[in-house]
Amino acid sequence: MKQVTARKKYVAKLRIFKEWLKEARTLKTMEIWKIVSSKLRGHFNYYGLTDNYRGLMRFDQAVKKLLFKWLNRRGKRSCLNWEEFNKMLMRFPLPKPRLWSVCSDYL
Repeated sequence: MKQVTARKKYVAKLRIFKEWLKEARTLKTMEIWKIVSSKLRGHFNYYGLTDNYRGLMRFDQAVKKLLFKWLNRRGKRSCLNWEEFNKMLMRFPLPKPRLWSVCSDYL
């Protein structure tokens, strides 16, 4: 049986994340980064079921775009371009999407 993230849940989670980023953009960059990491880890743990890898990757990419957008809105001029943002991701990696297999013994 395939289990994927429902479209309504996906859109709602992105909307909540966007609102949080809007409010948290005044925090220091590393504080935002740590919180984003924990939020992504929680999302991947909850929705990381069999056959949902594409949904996790979509959410991961959408979060990175939102993070890039809101980090750039903190100053009067754009402080980051995609190349610098990718270097930042290399230096301080965010969690990667991960699937958890469901064992039938525990169901």
